[in-house]
Amino acid sequence: MIEYGTVLQAALTPITLISGVGLLLVSMTNRYNHSTDRLRQLLRESDAIKPRKDEDLDHAIELIFLRVRLLRKAIMLIVLSGMFSALLVLMSIFEIAMGDDLMVLKSILLLIAIAMVVISTLIFAKEVSTSMKALGLSVHH
Repeated sequence: MIEYGTVLQAALTPITLISGVGLLLVSMTNRYNHSTDRLRQLLRESDAIKPRKDEDLDHAIELIFLRVRLLRKAIMLIVLSGMFSALLVLMSIFEIAMGDDLMVLKSILLLIAIAMVVISTLIFAKEVSTSMKALGLSVHH
C-alpha cells in the first residue's frame, strides 16, 4: 500500500515550482494583455492620421510589438515549465506506485523545468527593459 505522506513528500518540490510558475504566468499575462491593448490603441491612432507619417508613433508601435513578442515567448516557456513540473509530479507518483527508480528521468524533468523558468525570466527582464525604453520615449516627447 502506498503511503500518502510518501507521495506528498515526493511531489512537494514540483508542486511548489508549479505555484511559482503560476504566479509568474499571471504577471506575464497581465503585461501581455496591457501591451496588446496599447498596441491596438496605437494602431488606431496611426490609422487615424494616414497618409501622414509619425516617426515617434511608428517607433512606439515597433517597441510595443517587440514587447508583445517577448512576452509571448516568456509565457510559452513558463507554460512548458509548468507542464514539465506536472510531469515530474506524475513521475514521482509512478516511482512510488511501481517501486521503480526514476531518479534520472525526474532529475532531467526538474532541470528542464527550472531552465525554462530561468530563460523565461531573462526574456521577461528584457521585456521590462524594452518597456522602460518605450516609456522614456513618451516622457521625452
